[in-house]
Amino acid sequence: MKRLIPTLVLVALCIGAFWYASSQNFFKKEEKPEVKTLVSAEPDQISGIRIHASGGDVELQKKNGEWEMVKPSALPLDESETESWTYVFGTLTYETVVDENPADLAEFGLASPEVELEAKLPSGSKTVQVGSPLSIPGYYYVKLKDAPAVYQVSEDQISALMKTPFDFMQKAPFQLTYDDVQSVQAEWKGEKRTLQKSDPSKSASESNWKLNGQDLAGNEAQTVLDKVLFLTTEKLVRPAAEVRLDRPDFRLDLKTGKDGATAIAVAGKIEQDDVWIAKQGDKWAYAIPTAKIEELFEAMKK
Repeated sequence: MKRLIPTLVLVALCIGAFWYASSQNFFKKEEKPEVKTLVSAEPDQISGIRIHASGGDVELQKKNGEWEMVKPSALPLDESETESWTYVFGTLTYETVVDENPADLAEFGLASPEVELEAKLPSGSKTVQVGSPLSIPGYYYVKLKDAPAVYQVSEDQISALMKTPFDFMQKAPFQLTYDDVQSVQAEWKGEKRTLQKSDPSKSASESNWKLNGQDLAGNEAQTVLDKVLFLTTEKLVRPAAEVRLDRPDFRLDLKTGKDGATAIAVAGKIEQDDVWIAKQGDKWAYAIPTAKIEELFEAMKK
């Protein structure tokens, strides 16, 4: 019997431990939070976007599979931004129903909402109205235009949908990768500098390069290419026809594609603190801070 006592004690301890763990829900599967859907739409079914806000309306239309801005004016668009908007709108969720049938929408800032977010769908338009922020930080009162209920919706979702023309705009004049580039020639203030790939069949990092005739390793060449490929504007673009490019202050010539078969010629004109650049044949000019052009040219010095 004495031999059994340790075993019985151990069994009792195990039973006690199991009972305690069960009482604390240690073995209970974690339940996934309920997804409360306010709008459900396939992003690729959205063919129109309208954002109505105090700063003015923004409207985009999808024609032949391509998005274009129709209001306030045409701009080159960043496809990732339109994709982001349609995804967030099509999967809009709410935290809770604040009031199923409010007697006074003014209480929620929804009597005459300053913000409306509309998507055009095959079944018709779906409009989300945004009211006042809640006293709880991070949320807004929101309702669907064609229904009375008021919802609590996260500020993150609303902010992602409150895009301006600049937010939708393509901000980079070049959509190239390192491996696309075979050579770069820059001319600035009467001086030319050249970066040339020595092994066209290799990737940018694997290839040797020539910078102004001197050998350069692939990783060092990528530092120079960064200055070209990541040029971006901080202003709305302008029609290239509005910029006097007949006597440019800056030139940039790129050879891209296999064996450098594709040429991209860029001209730029200084206006105050920016150099407005445009690709030959392109309709848009981009304002690049002069300091960024200086950095690019300095990186090509060796």
